[in-house]
Amino acid sequence: MRLKLPQFKFKRPINWFAIILFVISFGLLFVFVILPILNVFIGAFWSKNQWSFGNFFSYWKISSNRKGLSNSLLAGLFTTILSSLIGVPIAYLMTRYRFTGRRGFQILLTLPLVLPPFIGAFAMLVMLGRNGIVTNFLRITLNLALSEGFIQPNLQGLVLVQATHLWPLIYLNTSAALSKIDPSLEESARNLGASGIDLFRRITFPLALPGFVAGALLVFVWSISDIGTPIMLNFPNYAPAQAFWELVRIDGIVEFSYVICFILTLISAVSLVVINRFVGLKEYATARIGAAPRVLIKHVKGKIVPAIWFVLLFILGFSIIPHIGTTIIAFTVLPGYGQWIPKGITLDGWRTVIAREETSFFIINSVIYASLAALIDIVLGALIGYLLARKNFPGKSVLDIVSMMPLAIPGVVIGLGYLRFFSAPLFGSTFRLSSIWFILVISYSMRRLPYAVRSSHAVLQQIHVSLEEASLNLGASRIKTFLKITLPLMTAGLVAGGTMAFITAFTEVSTSLMIQPLYGPFGVHARPITLGIYFEILRGAGGYAPAGCLGMIQIVVAILGFYITNRVLGEQVTIGM
Repeated sequence: MRLKLPQFKFKRPINWFAIILFVISFGLLFVFVILPILNVFIGAFWSKNQWSFGNFFSYWKISSNRKGLSNSLLAGLFTTILSSLIGVPIAYLMTRYRFTGRRGFQILLTLPLVLPPFIGAFAMLVMLGRNGIVTNFLRITLNLALSEGFIQPNLQGLVLVQATHLWPLIYLNTSAALSKIDPSLEESARNLGASGIDLFRRITFPLALPGFVAGALLVFVWSISDIGTPIMLNFPNYAPAQAFWELVRIDGIVEFSYVICFILTLISAVSLVVINRFVGLKEYATARIGAAPRVLIKHVKGKIVPAIWFVLLFILGFSIIPHIGTTIIAFTVLPGYGQWIPKGITLDGWRTVIAREETSFFIINSVIYASLAALIDIVLGALIGYLLARKNFPGKSVLDIVSMMPLAIPGVVIGLGYLRFFSAPLFGSTFRLSSIWFILVISYSMRRLPYAVRSSHAVLQQIHVSLEEASLNLGASRIKTFLKITLPLMTAGLVAGGTMAFITAFTEVSTSLMIQPLYGPFGVHARPITLGIYFEILRGAGGYAPAGCLGMIQIVVAILGFYITNRVLGEQVTIGM
């Protein structure tokens, strides 16, 4: 006779620390991410005091609206293709070959990313437009028939400007993926006779596809939600620009802005699902991960090095034309019609920026806004990253998705959602949160939060959990362990994520335009530097030099930010999903 012992089921103690962090984090994301986006959807479907598709039907009846939407899709597609044709070969070259000057090119190839949107597009017109400096130079010296210039207010000009700025996103993400491929796979393929393009097409690129897809999706979403470039190129038939004009025009139809933003969000979401589904159909796991061994890396010497330099310098030279144009605008008197040599060097623009109270506020405001946004991202990113890396709880996957949502949602959508949601009077008073400058700080921080979350999550995966367990075993509380042990070890990731948040907030355009604090008590003194550049250009010829100076400040700040991030991480910056 066997004695049956009673079965006891022990319940795990409730981790109140994780629950409190989850409630705080998800609550903030719900209020400042989900609700604004839902308000855009409500605005799109609410017509004549009832739920209907009336706004969509009215929008679709106008041919210019259909043209703007199709132009956005085509621009996103062609910009992604052109950026891929540039970024993928350069990524392969920089990861599989070693040559003199390679380290220097690794830094220089990220320069196109530090392009302020408004002044960058305007500088392209100054250099490559109908009366551009480069255009006139080729007309006069080589007698080329360039009646319209290279950059025109059409789809081709828009794609060229966007691709010039965005191709490093594909280069950086593809490079990161190529460096993590199991080297033995390529080596085995070479032993079986594969080489050259066939090896790249059948082995290397399929294994690097997840990284490439992440970069391509970023380029696509960035392109279809671009506001600054079509406005500067005076290209009105572009959906995000149309959403902005419908919002600020006196006779504009605000409902059309909601419809456009809903469609852009739907396109982004469908693209993400389709791409993830496509990538998920294949197996990309490898036996081991690491940089390619010496046997697979070709050391290039002799006559090939100048050829590589020529290709890289040509691509880099074309990509930094906006930077050169911004410098010319800031420091010279622009040449007259049909001329290409500037009339002289001047510091009048800098004197204006320093002396005029209005322009000095632009700089100070952006530094304050971006710094506060980065600080919020560091704190919230550390909490969310800690939860995702260290805790298991119901709703973990939801928190992960919501925290990354701002990266896949067009900025114009978030900006319009903030304007609608936070324009409502609070608690029956006349006070509106959208009328104060701090709403810009919140929008900047939410849009750039994924950088801090991903960097925090990545650095936590490199910190062994035994360090925290030892602290808990010695009697320290969970909060004290997090503050004294975990948080200091996360410093590198937090600094990197915070710096990236600062850079992108300092050059933010979409939410700055959609949430213009022009009607609040602070008025013009609350404008960030991007809006300052926009209005300086609108002043006319007399405003170009100050706009160029403000653009130079943005470029210098962005370069310093990338330098700090690279120094902290000790590697190339990678921007991914």
